[in-house]
Amino acid sequence: MPADAGMAEIEREVAEAMAQMSAEDLAELGGGVAAAGRGGPIPTSPGSETTGTVVGVAGEDVFLQFGDKLQGVMPRSQFGKNEAVDAGRRVDVVVERYDEENDLLLCTRQGLVQRATWTTLNPGMLVEGRISGMNKGGLEVDLKGIRAFLPASHVDIGHVKDISIYIGQTVRCEVLEVDRRARNVTLSRRKYLEKERAEQAEKLRAELEEGQVRKGVVGNVTEFGAFVDLGGVDGLIHISDLSWTPVKHVADVVSPGQEVEVKILKIDADRDRISLGLKQVTPDPWIGVEDRYPTGTALNVRVVRVADFGAFAELEAGVDGLIPVSEMSWGRVNRPSDVVSVGEVVPVVVIRVEPQRRRLALSMKQASADPWAGVLESFEKGSLASGRVTRLADFGAFVELAPGVEGMIHISELSDQRVRTCADVVQVGQEVETRVLDVDPEKRRIALSIKAVAAPAPEPGREAQAPARRPARKRPRRGGLSSDWAW
Repeated sequence: MPADAGMAEIEREVAEAMAQMSAEDLAELGGGVAAAGRGGPIPTSPGSETTGTVVGVAGEDVFLQFGDKLQGVMPRSQFGKNEAVDAGRRVDVVVERYDEENDLLLCTRQGLVQRATWTTLNPGMLVEGRISGMNKGGLEVDLKGIRAFLPASHVDIGHVKDISIYIGQTVRCEVLEVDRRARNVTLSRRKYLEKERAEQAEKLRAELEEGQVRKGVVGNVTEFGAFVDLGGVDGLIHISDLSWTPVKHVADVVSPGQEVEVKILKIDADRDRISLGLKQVTPDPWIGVEDRYPTGTALNVRVVRVADFGAFAELEAGVDGLIPVSEMSWGRVNRPSDVVSVGEVVPVVVIRVEPQRRRLALSMKQASADPWAGVLESFEKGSLASGRVTRLADFGAFVELAPGVEGMIHISELSDQRVRTCADVVQVGQEVETRVLDVDPEKRRIALSIKAVAAPAPEPGREAQAPARRPARKRPRRGGLSSDWAW
C-alpha cells in the first residue's frame, strides 16, 4: 500500500474511533500500556514527556503518531488561533493518560496547562484553578473538583502583604507535591511565574538591540541609578542618564512602579548587563544651541549653582552656562557668593558657545554699562576724588571711586612720613580723599595719592605733576610695586 494511502487509512480509522468521544471524555479513562513492539520504548505514564507527529485534525482534536503504531490526541485549542497544524509537524507533548480501550495517548502540549485528575496529577505539572478561599498559611485552589493548597510563600515572586486579594481569581500553578492517599495537593504559583519570566527573558534578550526604545517599569532605586524591568530583563539607568539637567537624587526623577520609556544604550552579554537612558528618548537640548544663543545674545538667566570660580545659570532645561568670576562685575569680586545666589535671576550676555564640548560662557558685567567709559572726564589728572578703601596690599591700598572703578594709592603716596605698612595709615572700609596722579583707561588703572591732597591743583591746561619722590634708598623698600601696577 502506498504511503499516502496508508496515512489516509490511519486518519479514517482514528476519526471513526473518536467520533463518539471528546478529548475530555478520554482523559477520564485509566490504564497503562507497555510500549514493547511499537518501534521502541514510548513513555506512556501520566506526566511523561515525548514527541509526536501530527497526522490529522478532526474538529477540535489533533491526532498524533508515536512510533510505528501508537497514536495520540490533543486539543486543537492548545495551538494558536492562526497557527498552522499541518500533517508531519513534530510536537512536544506531555502524556495525561493512556486510553487502553482505544489504544490512544491523551496528551497536552508541553508547557501548557494540563487537566488535573487524581490519576494525572504529578509534581512539575502545570495546572489552572480558581482561588476559592484563604486559610492559615495560604490559599485554597479549586482545580475543577480537586481541592489544592497554595502556600503564601508561593503566591507570587515577591512578598504579598495581603494574599486575600487573589480570592476569586483564576491562576496557573505548578504542582509541588501530590499525596493521593490523603488527597492533598500543594501548588506553587511562584514557580510558574519564575519559569514564565525566564522564558520571556530569554525571548526578550534575543530581541533587544542597542538603540531600541522600550517601555519598562522602575524597580529598585539606588543612589547611583534606577533599575527598570523591560519585561523579564532588568536594565540600569545611571543617574547621569536620567535627565539632561543635573540630578542630585535619583528619587527626584523616578520612583518604584513608575512606567517609563527608555533607550537601550549598551548591551554587555558577557556580564549580563543592559545600560538604559531616560534622557535619550527626548531631544538633546544642546543640538542647535549655537543658533538659539549666538554670541552677543542678551537674556535673563536663573542661577542654579555657585562655585569658587563662578556661577552656573540655566538658559533652558538641560542647557547651563558658566558666569566666570571675572565676568560677574566690572569691579573686583572676591567670592561669587558676594554677587549672586542660587535662584536669583540675573541679566547676562552670551560671550562664547562650544556645543561640541557642551559649554557656554556668560557675562554679567557686559550686560551693564562699562563704568570705565568716560573715566577721563570723571577723574581728571590733578583732581580730587573721594572713595572707600576696599583692600590692602603690601605695596598699597585700593580705593573704590565709583561702582566698578578702582584706583590704587602706592604705599609711598599714603603719607609724607615713612610708612611701614598700609594698615598704619588706612583701614578697609575707610572713606578717604585722594588726588588723581595718573589715569590709564586702556589698562583700567588710576594712580592716587593721599599726601598730594594738600598740594595745590595744577593750572588749567597743564598736566598734574606727581609730587617729587624721595631718592631711592639703597635698602629696598618693603613689599615693592606689584607688576599689575607697574607703569
